[in-house]
Amino acid sequence: MVSYSKDVMLRGFRTYTFIKSSFVALNIEPESDSEEENDNSKEIQIEEALKLYQNALKLHSQGPQYFEEAEAAYKSLFQSEIFTYLESLSDHQRSELFGLPEDDWVEVEDPLAAVAVAPTTGTDATPSTLPQILYLSYKNHALFLLDQLKYQPPIKSNEVVRDLQVPRATESISQTLTSSLKLFVEALDRDETDIEVWRFVSRIGESLGSTRIARFCLEAVLDSDEISKDAWPEPLGLQEAFVVERLQEILQRLQDDTSTPQLPITWKSQGNVIQSLRKHLDLLPSLPIVSSSYASIQYGAESPPGLISRHEIAVPLRNWGSCGKAILLRLQKIAQGLEDPGPGASFFLSLPSGQKSDSTPYGGDGALNDLSNNIHEIVANVSATPALEKLTIQEELGGNTRLEGQLPSQFISRHSSSSGTVDGLKKAVILQESPSAVIEQYGDASVDQDISRQEGIQDASVAPITLPTRKRSSEDAELEEAGDTGRSKSKRIKARASVGESNSHREAALKDLEQYHEGQLYTYDQADKLLFEHAHKLLSTFGVHELSSLAQFRTSASAPGCESESTNVVFQDLKSVLDSWDGRKSDLFLHGGGFEDPISGATATRNSGLLVFLEQSKPSFEGTSQTAVLDGEGLDAFAENLSDSWKHLDQVATEWIKSLVQPNYLILDQPLYGRSTYEAFLWPETLKETVVQVLVKQDEKIYCHYFDELKTLQQCYRQDPLEEGQRLIDFIHAVQNIFELHLDIYGRITNPSSEVDIPTRTAQKERLARWAVIAHHAVNCRPESFSTYPTMDSLSIRFLWASVVFANLNSMASRDLAIMHFEDLKATIRDLGSPVVELQNNAIMPKISTEAADREISRLTTMDFFITIFDAEKSDPVELIESLEPILEISARSHQEKGLALSQESNKPRASKDPLGGAENGDNDHSNDEIAALRNQQMFQSLAKASLSLKLLLWRRLIDAYSVIDYSPRILSCNLRCVELIMNYFRSSSHLELAQEARQIALIRWLRCIDDLLTRTLALASIDARSLDCMDESHLYDSMKALAFLQSILHIFVTWEDRVRIGSAPLPRQTNSSSTTAHSHAMAKFREMQAKAWSLQYILVKEATTQASQHGLVTNQDLVQFLKLAHRSLGLRSYCKLSNKSFVKLAKHEIMRLDTLEESEIEIAQIILDLYGLKVCPNSWEIFDHGCTPETLERRDAIEMIDRVMDQVNKINLKDLGKSELKVTMDKMQQVIKIPKNVPAVLLNRRALNHFLRSPIIPVDLYRCLLGIGNVNAVPVKNEYAAIAQKGWYFTLGFAALVRFRNQKRSSPGGFEDLDLALAFFRHDIELDYEKWETWYRLGQVYDAKIEEETMWTAEKLNSNKDEIQTLQRNAIHCYSMAVAIAERCGHPSFENINKMAELYADFGIRIYASSREPFSMEAFSLDSYKKHFNGERVGMYEDRPFKPLRLYAAWKLASALLRRALVHKPDCWLNSYMLGKCLWKMFKSNDQIRGHNRRIELAPVLDTFKRALETLQERRENKHSEKDPILEPHYKIVAVIHKLVQSGQLNAQQGSSFLTVTPYARKFPLVEDSDGWELYILQVLKALRSADKSNWHHRMVLRSAHTIYDDSSSDPRAALGAKHELTQQIFTKTMAIQIWKPENERAGRHFVYTTRYVEFLLRLLFQLNDRAGVEVLARQVRKKPGKFLRHAFLWPHICETYLKLLRGHSSVPENIQENLFKNIPHEAFVINADRLEAWAHLPASESPLLDILKEAIELKKLNAGLVRATSIEDFIGDTYAYLYQILIPDLIAKSNEEETRGRMRVDHLMNAEIPVTNTPSPDPSSRTEEAVPARQRIRGVGRREIQKRAEVLTTKPGGQHPLSKVPKGQNEQSNPQTMLQVVIKQDDVGKDTSSVPGSLHDSADDESELSDIEEMPEENEARPMFPNLISVKGDENEEKDESDQGAEGSQLDEGDVDGEESYHTPMEM
Repeated sequence: MVSYSKDVMLRGFRTYTFIKSSFVALNIEPESDSEEENDNSKEIQIEEALKLYQNALKLHSQGPQYFEEAEAAYKSLFQSEIFTYLESLSDHQRSELFGLPEDDWVEVEDPLAAVAVAPTTGTDATPSTLPQILYLSYKNHALFLLDQLKYQPPIKSNEVVRDLQVPRATESISQTLTSSLKLFVEALDRDETDIEVWRFVSRIGESLGSTRIARFCLEAVLDSDEISKDAWPEPLGLQEAFVVERLQEILQRLQDDTSTPQLPITWKSQGNVIQSLRKHLDLLPSLPIVSSSYASIQYGAESPPGLISRHEIAVPLRNWGSCGKAILLRLQKIAQGLEDPGPGASFFLSLPSGQKSDSTPYGGDGALNDLSNNIHEIVANVSATPALEKLTIQEELGGNTRLEGQLPSQFISRHSSSSGTVDGLKKAVILQESPSAVIEQYGDASVDQDISRQEGIQDASVAPITLPTRKRSSEDAELEEAGDTGRSKSKRIKARASVGESNSHREAALKDLEQYHEGQLYTYDQADKLLFEHAHKLLSTFGVHELSSLAQFRTSASAPGCESESTNVVFQDLKSVLDSWDGRKSDLFLHGGGFEDPISGATATRNSGLLVFLEQSKPSFEGTSQTAVLDGEGLDAFAENLSDSWKHLDQVATEWIKSLVQPNYLILDQPLYGRSTYEAFLWPETLKETVVQVLVKQDEKIYCHYFDELKTLQQCYRQDPLEEGQRLIDFIHAVQNIFELHLDIYGRITNPSSEVDIPTRTAQKERLARWAVIAHHAVNCRPESFSTYPTMDSLSIRFLWASVVFANLNSMASRDLAIMHFEDLKATIRDLGSPVVELQNNAIMPKISTEAADREISRLTTMDFFITIFDAEKSDPVELIESLEPILEISARSHQEKGLALSQESNKPRASKDPLGGAENGDNDHSNDEIAALRNQQMFQSLAKASLSLKLLLWRRLIDAYSVIDYSPRILSCNLRCVELIMNYFRSSSHLELAQEARQIALIRWLRCIDDLLTRTLALASIDARSLDCMDESHLYDSMKALAFLQSILHIFVTWEDRVRIGSAPLPRQTNSSSTTAHSHAMAKFREMQAKAWSLQYILVKEATTQASQHGLVTNQDLVQFLKLAHRSLGLRSYCKLSNKSFVKLAKHEIMRLDTLEESEIEIAQIILDLYGLKVCPNSWEIFDHGCTPETLERRDAIEMIDRVMDQVNKINLKDLGKSELKVTMDKMQQVIKIPKNVPAVLLNRRALNHFLRSPIIPVDLYRCLLGIGNVNAVPVKNEYAAIAQKGWYFTLGFAALVRFRNQKRSSPGGFEDLDLALAFFRHDIELDYEKWETWYRLGQVYDAKIEEETMWTAEKLNSNKDEIQTLQRNAIHCYSMAVAIAERCGHPSFENINKMAELYADFGIRIYASSREPFSMEAFSLDSYKKHFNGERVGMYEDRPFKPLRLYAAWKLASALLRRALVHKPDCWLNSYMLGKCLWKMFKSNDQIRGHNRRIELAPVLDTFKRALETLQERRENKHSEKDPILEPHYKIVAVIHKLVQSGQLNAQQGSSFLTVTPYARKFPLVEDSDGWELYILQVLKALRSADKSNWHHRMVLRSAHTIYDDSSSDPRAALGAKHELTQQIFTKTMAIQIWKPENERAGRHFVYTTRYVEFLLRLLFQLNDRAGVEVLARQVRKKPGKFLRHAFLWPHICETYLKLLRGHSSVPENIQENLFKNIPHEAFVINADRLEAWAHLPASESPLLDILKEAIELKKLNAGLVRATSIEDFIGDTYAYLYQILIPDLIAKSNEEETRGRMRVDHLMNAEIPVTNTPSPDPSSRTEEAVPARQRIRGVGRREIQKRAEVLTTKPGGQHPLSKVPKGQNEQSNPQTMLQVVIKQDDVGKDTSSVPGSLHDSADDESELSDIEEMPEENEARPMFPNLISVKGDENEEKDESDQGAEGSQLDEGDVDGEESYHTPMEM
């Protein structure tokens, strides 16, 4: 025995200080005399506990002889007070007790830190020794239990099999290990740093068979942040080394090769010391190690006990059904060969541990297997046991027993009146029992919060739970008063009386929470209240009072379940069902849950109908008393009996059956008085199934056993009647029971719905026959002395009844004979005193009585009728209807009517007892009518007693018959009758008398049937308008009553879901995700039923309104109001989207049919929103989102909605339509309405419209339109689309698209979709009705918008595609003219139309004026493309224009006339006055040629018009738009006009400055007296205008300033510089990029006119200033962006010409010098000299101004890139190259000869020369004459293209150095002729293979000079060098620089190579 010293056990001291974060008790008051109130009772109790612990430890350490005393000492220790402290609980226990997170408790390692964190005084301070005592107590007590187990006497190996105490001993080991494991866990919870405790827990886990626990504990010791061998940098300690070694063994056992290498290294050597240490690895060597597979057991120090010869049958659950399944499973394994028990094997049962485990037998390896099976339960209890259950550990250790989950009694009793710890604990316990009791007894806010948490309520007003104080009361401790003990009460105790005052605040908080929930429910309640009141009013008119008001409904629904009131019972049942909804209820409600649905199931065939009839005719068991359910009674005795005996598996199965069916065979706690469990108990379903399987599988063995035992008992009875009589009686009972069970089995497999095959039925029939025979023999041999027993009488009755049933099942007797048998049985039972025999476990004969006999007789009697009814294949529908419908209809009426009908049908007397009408002695005096009457009477009686399922099946059969003949009105009527049946059933006693669970299941089942009936009925009512023709008033009222009751039931669900929605009620908890999904679907089905019920109720009310005599009391307005209120109630809960929106569709159809008032406008908008997601009344606050999913809008529905939508559109401004959601609605409607195609009239009008728009503009028509004359050759259209267009539909859509386009803020071109859409709608509207002037007007605006969009971003179409722009202008003018004509002819003179007509005149006039000005320039009025052929008398056929086009002055005059009309109707529009002034100004400035015969207008009207524009603009800005940027166009225009007038002399300076005072920008400058100050004055005004332009949009003021400076002194360079300065300040940047945008009020395309003008003006200034660099930059900008300039094709050549003039003037290059110079130079000489020139040009030091000029010219040619003809550019390039050639070549030739001579005189050259050196220089190839050329070759001249290429190469730096530059100094050409020749040859080759930079697209032979006439020499295919072995010299240090130059200039070549041709390269590049 290991002795534990006190010092060793006290190590690991830790101090725990538990504080509640941020908690300050309100009832604590600081006081100065706190020292007098110190309560040191805790210190005293801890000292007492410490003494108890030391005593127990002392006894423990003295050895096994003191273990009993040590056990008592530990018991006393754990009964100490310290284990009841809150501080003694673990964090997990506290969090579960009080709902506190574990983070609220602070663990402090350092005692000083604990004092710093939570300063304590007096009794509030927890003694530091308490955690230490707790930890050591748990640990040492666990070690004590293990020591006890260690010193128990060992089990001998030969006692394993035989001794029955071995299993009990093994179970004791398991319990001991489990207890020690729990104690170690508690110890680890206090101190997790003790490695030894972790090792003990790991070892116990191995003994219990849990490798997971063993591994986890060892890995917890080695837990580290790093997973590697280096996680332990220092050597491991001894304990850690033991852990690593043990963990390695476990990992090897688990074959975990991945984790093993990650363990730290322990011992590398294997010395003696190490081997001795390994012996201490196992802390508990005496305990076995159970492997994870549970197949083998490893012992630490002992060998295995030997072979076990018995086989265990493990039973998972302690009940008879589980036991039978285990036996059956073992039988199947042996039968399949999966197990071989061996010969003579014995089997015994292994039951799971439970409350009655004292008698549970174990044997062999069963004990250890039991340990392995229970280990998971043990771990779960240790790790996840609730806190209240963990508290029972101390009491269990102390020896007291109590229920699990309760607190220790002394724990509560000692704190019963404490306000601290006990309050929280008492509330936690009492809260589980009754939350209401807690509220009554305690007013604490924490309890309120606990209740709120249980109900799912979370509210800020409820205070969070607070941690109770740990101070104990002196009263609780039963201490004396302060006077006796010298200690006074604490102020905390004194102030406790004031705590009750805070209860009112808590009650107020609960009341506020309740009011908050009521506020959330207010909207729903109001909607329901209005609906119920209105529905009650309507239904009361027809005598239906089931749907009361909402207040009455809530009163009845909220009342406690009163069994006398059926309505309340149904309501309470549904509430209970909803609160406890689970997966089983979901399956029942959604899928039937195994019940056959008589309505929604398959067609009611013969089998299904007869099955229900047979089932309902055989009553289920209804015991007179509560029959107990058999669970595990007697199972322990049965298992012990098997353990005491040696039985084979077949015998075990037989014994199991025998124990269940044979009386007095089991020893039970309560006597059964000669009955078996089959007779006395109700078997569970699983047990019944297992019994059936065993009986069938083991029938041969069981039958042989009972057959042999029958013989044996008979013999024994003959020998000893007194002793063996009772055994024989029990045996007869067993045989009869088995016979009845086989009879039940055969009856089940032969019922009509059974699908069992014939061989199985035959085999069971044979088994039943055998048992019938043995039962017959057994009953006949019963003792006569026992015949007077009541059991024998019941046994005889049972045997007779079973025999009759057996005969009927075997079809051995006819139905009449069967009836006779049951009549005899009935008489026999009556003679015996009418006893009742109940067989609750037999379905075919559950009850034997006279009533059961009558039921069987009735069933057999009516069998023929039901066979005929349910025979679907042979029944005629008409015949079936005639026979079945009267019976069902009479049975469906009220009881009084049904009784009257019965009396009328059965009025004639009966003379025969035969229920079928036959006479007893052949008397056939009764007529067929009498027989039919008797049969009908019995049918009525049978239906009166029939179950609801059978009645519904009969109605379903009638529905099927009507379906065959396709008569929907009667089908709907039958469906409603079924609903009435179900609702009446809910009120019937047969439903109310059921048990609550059965009643709830029936409620769910039949609600599911009702849902299917509602679906079918609504489908019929919506399809056929005559569906209600067969319903009379009585039927309607009955159906309305049933539906009203159904709505009341469903409203229970509605109110329940409302509470769940707001959070005042919790959702029922589901076990898994599938259950949650099923619950969601079930709730959705309830919601759908609500919508269906209200829909069907409205249909019935509407029909009753039509049929009832009270017609007139219910108006259409009442019906519409009913729909509105129901829709609101359903919509608020998002119910109206369910059931395929059937209610919403019904409401839409009915409201549109009944209502014509505007009051339903909101309701219609709500319906349309729910159906299609379209908002037709978007600005109404009464429209809500009901959560409906939009469905596809049909065309018919869209056309119906047009009127409603257009009514809303007419209420808003059309310009705001695009911002409204109505536009989205209209777009979606138009998608389904569509535009008609292939309509003849529409096609004809379309062709006429196209012809009209393509026609030229006739000036006369423009004037005639002002008189209202104008027409299109169209035909009227009368169809559906014309009616839609007449409502303004297409016009509205087009106008909305046009407005949307105008409102777009575009920053890039594109986006014509809206314009195209508007164009299509306007054209279609005109095609349907051409007399719509506003449509024509808006169509013209669309064309105007297209013109503006095409000319806003780029001038490409103005430059290259003018035809399209002209077409758009003509279309716009045509549309405007037709709009004016129709408006003048038939326009309505309303205020709105007058404003629109003013806009029409203004837009028309502006369009005429804009087309007359640049950039359009009257091209729209041109007739060049409209010329026709004419035949003149004198000239014959000729082509000419059909009429004279509109003249320019006439256009201005027409525009001014239109603008004047616009000003008449809209005089406050500044734009109209401004444009009119511009027209008048142009007319005023026009010369006589333009003006023609018209009289010139005066100047005064022009100036007055501009003045009026300024005044109107100023008023507009002051009134409306003072915050916006000023509009400067009229201000600048008046300044420009006055300036021009002053310049022309028509006004003097004083008059001009005086008139300019009309603009505020000129008023601040003084007036000018003479013309000398005019220029300065006008510049100041322009500068003021420019300053007002903050955004720099307006550019014309800049140009006007520049012209003012320059025009008067254009020859002065200073004036040019001044003008350039003005332009470059705003319009042009430093890179000459032009910055011009279109101002808001400038005409379309006009800014491109100004860009061209600005460039031309700046180019003029730059040329005058000789600014070559500026022109170059300007040229690049203009060439790069041609789309920014109007007439770019003319602007670019002008720029090039100007640039070339500047270059030629700067370089002084003569013109045509290239032709004069190269005319007489041979080609060979030119090539040599050109190479020399190139070599010189490529030298780094070579510089020449001509070379720079040449580069600029070539760059200009590249920049041109073929845009225009490059002849002038190429001429200048050639002239420049020739001029450079003429200047440099003579010097280069002289220099070359000088270097050649110097090279030949070098010494090294003289010594290595192969040719004799002479002083005669070699002849220069360039000086060759023409005589040297062979006569057969023609002289090759120099062409223009070659000159261009040479010039390009001259300006291009090569990639490396030129070969000529590589020749060393002093080396001439003659000394190295190879290099020279090689250069010449390669240059020729390069000239042949490469091409120059692409020139003009128009280059041809005609463009070249006369030098090109010289025929060039033929080119060779390949040029071979003269010296192929010549090695080139490497370049010098300048090569790197040349390469960089080549890269820089090569990029320029690539940039200019736009046509894809290759650039010219030097030989080194090749």
